[in-house]
Amino acid sequence: MRLRWKELFASNVDADLPWNRWDFVAIAVAFFAVIWVFALKLKTFFDLGYTTDLFASVQLARSWLEGRGLLTANWFPHMLSVHTYFLLVPLGLIAKPFGAPGLLFVLALSVGAAYFWATRVLRLLGVGGSLAITAAGVLFLSPLSVAFYQDPVFGFHVEILAPTLCLILFYFLLRQRLIPSILSMLAVISVKEDAPIAASIVAIVAAVETLNSPSGKRSGSRYNWTAIIIMCLSLLMIPLLLAISWSQSPKTYSDYTLRRLGIAPPGSLSGPSALFGFISSHATDWLGSGDVRQWLWVMLVGSFGAILLRPYYLIPGVLTTLVAWLMKRNDLFWTPRFYSTQVLLCCVTVVGFASVVRALILDKSWARFALFAATILLITLSASAQLRLVPTACQAYLLRSDSPYSPVEREQADAIFSRYRRESKPDQPVVASPMLFRYAHDRNLFSLAMRLPVPIWILGDSADKFGQSVSSEAITVRWPGRDAVTRPDICIEDYIVVDQRGRFVLLRKKEEQ
Repeated sequence: MRLRWKELFASNVDADLPWNRWDFVAIAVAFFAVIWVFALKLKTFFDLGYTTDLFASVQLARSWLEGRGLLTANWFPHMLSVHTYFLLVPLGLIAKPFGAPGLLFVLALSVGAAYFWATRVLRLLGVGGSLAITAAGVLFLSPLSVAFYQDPVFGFHVEILAPTLCLILFYFLLRQRLIPSILSMLAVISVKEDAPIAASIVAIVAAVETLNSPSGKRSGSRYNWTAIIIMCLSLLMIPLLLAISWSQSPKTYSDYTLRRLGIAPPGSLSGPSALFGFISSHATDWLGSGDVRQWLWVMLVGSFGAILLRPYYLIPGVLTTLVAWLMKRNDLFWTPRFYSTQVLLCCVTVVGFASVVRALILDKSWARFALFAATILLITLSASAQLRLVPTACQAYLLRSDSPYSPVEREQADAIFSRYRRESKPDQPVVASPMLFRYAHDRNLFSLAMRLPVPIWILGDSADKFGQSVSSEAITVRWPGRDAVTRPDICIEDYIVVDQRGRFVLLRKKEEQ
């Protein structure tokens, strides 16, 4: 009895896992997950529920195929000096012919793939096929997972693909397959400059689980050298990726990224070395911050209590709060891309659930029932607490789009801006209010909030919720914390009203008639 209770705090890694019928069941469930996620994403896209980053990602992914250089966009001409989004480069092969829906389909595929690999990892840890299918479903139907993939307002970020890549990495690390692990690690770090943190945390979990595994003790292979190598390589990649950003010209990394860090006074950080020095000298402030306290609660309810079976993962896992603390938002969910935390939650939850399943095989029926009842109670309470953290997940469960427009308003917008789609040329500069980007997502689209060439077309919303409103009389832009200002570089008298209905207006430059 005592030995079996100890199994709650250790994994039993089985290096031999042949394919069987449960893998095909997992693929079938993953297929339906892809359909569900893509349906939600596509519905929100056509309901005008997405803006900015989804459409910037389309331009960044396609730029090298359109002769505009690597990772460039109309409002991010030097993205490498801000973020190392290398994974967007191969995605250009999908974004070029299919535009934004292509990237949304990639995201939906990643959800299905994450479910499949989570099932595969659970089975590798000794969970039976039916229970692995169920457990992976609970994990990916949880409010935190749904909200993460939902990505309200923006719809797509390349970082959302990271948990899938990390689960693949986790699988190969547990099997101690060096070459596939290195390839998976490279895919993870291609996501962003701080993605090596997620990869190294996955490697730490894999190393510890192998070390504590009874099967490893019996075979004498307790040390997972593959995981140790991947952890070291991942940590070495952080300064390398930062150096790539810093080497870009112009050096907007220091002017933009470091300036955005709210924890330090503007201009006080001159580069990556100064950033590392600042973090080390303010470590106590970081560890005592509200971000860390919120993260501890998120780890408890997000893992369905599984972190209590592996509390030592909180030590390396605190690194996942670093970016949120640097931004000084006092909220771990300041961005929907809390992917490092999501990666740790996935790993801790699957190893914790595998331990619970093995511990359920006890000598006493009352002990099995008590553990089962406690597990169900924890799942219920955790799901309720998660829903309070991310209430937007309710919309996804009901397949409702988070659009600011009513059905009548969307009909008006479709009627007006379909004329733009018919009468414009793809290379003509166009600007639009942020929630109207969908109509020009595959064209030469610019943002009203950035410097831009004189547009030929203007797609306007006079009541835009982001403060970038366009009417037939004026164009005004309101930046956060500032008064609304007109655009002096766009003279409204130079445009004619092509069509106007309700809050929407379509303008065209006069000489382009």
